[in-house]
Amino acid sequence: MFEKVSDIEFEEIFMNIIDLSSKANTYKFAFMRFLLEYCKTHNETHVDFFTISEYFLKYYWIQECKSKLKQSPQSEGNPEVIKIIQKEFQKAYYPQSFVKIREKEPEKIKKCIERIRKMCFHDVTWRLQNVKYGKKSEERKIFFDYKIKHIFRPTRKLVNLEYGIVLNPDAMSFFKRYNTVLNKAVTLEWAKFLEKLNLKVPQLISKTEGKEIERGNLKKFKDVLEPLFKNCFYCNNILKPGKETHVEHVIPFDFIREDNIWNFTLACQSCNCKKLGSLPPEKYLNELIKRNKNYRKKIPLLEKSLLRLGVEFEKIIQDHYWVAKSHGYMILKDFP
Repeated sequence: MFEKVSDIEFEEIFMNIIDLSSKANTYKFAFMRFLLEYCKTHNETHVDFFTISEYFLKYYWIQECKSKLKQSPQSEGNPEVIKIIQKEFQKAYYPQSFVKIREKEPEKIKKCIERIRKMCFHDVTWRLQNVKYGKKSEERKIFFDYKIKHIFRPTRKLVNLEYGIVLNPDAMSFFKRYNTVLNKAVTLEWAKFLEKLNLKVPQLISKTEGKEIERGNLKKFKDVLEPLFKNCFYCNNILKPGKETHVEHVIPFDFIREDNIWNFTLACQSCNCKKLGSLPPEKYLNELIKRNKNYRKKIPLLEKSLLRLGVEFEKIIQDHYWVAKSHGYMILKDFP
């Protein structure tokens, strides 16, 4: 059924597809990531599109609802998969992991998966294995096979979604053996594609990977800040000792994806719970920069944190704030 291909040729074609082939959106990267993740833990060669849609939803839900990454130029509008997710998940911020949201919102998840299955595979399935040779491209079905339901013209084909795909056992073996390095290649090329659409977004590689970052213990930051700051950064009320005083990311953690003291303040429990993953009004951005300038020599950890940002740390902090806003992080108007 499949032509015999060496590991070297598998690798060359894989890299040709993710690096050199034409891409109007990020579907090819998502499909390749699905192939790698599925083959790592499964042996069944036949895969239905409902299963593939589950993988797609996981990748794009995290990038949209957690990191708010732009997947296409503004002029072209959002890819269909993003529109589907946005229709079901309309909140400005989702603190849960994808695993938790799947447990909490099973009906919304099911609707998204079914819509993705119906809407997102007619082009990417038959285009994915197009290998570029100079100015020409040729389809090489070496990773998987599928069936076409109807051909309207050479550039518009309907895939048989009921049939699914059939994986090449040799390709599955190749994906298992070289899984780690191939995954890194897909992540790099996906991030390179997103880079021009997401200027000045920090931690773009980790956001593209979509892995949940384990939150560190913030006690050391609290211990440093508490002796110097007795009032809530937002409402200015006296802070209560213990668990009611929170270490707060001014610019949301899901955007910054790092624990840096330049971005930390102390807040009361009420303000922290109101703000969650939103941005505070601009005046608090200015207060944060002022605080950092005034206290950098008094707090060695803060000085070290600002030195990492560089001499233009004020501009970098401002850029983070406004880029986060441009990517959909809401600025709270009536806060605190």
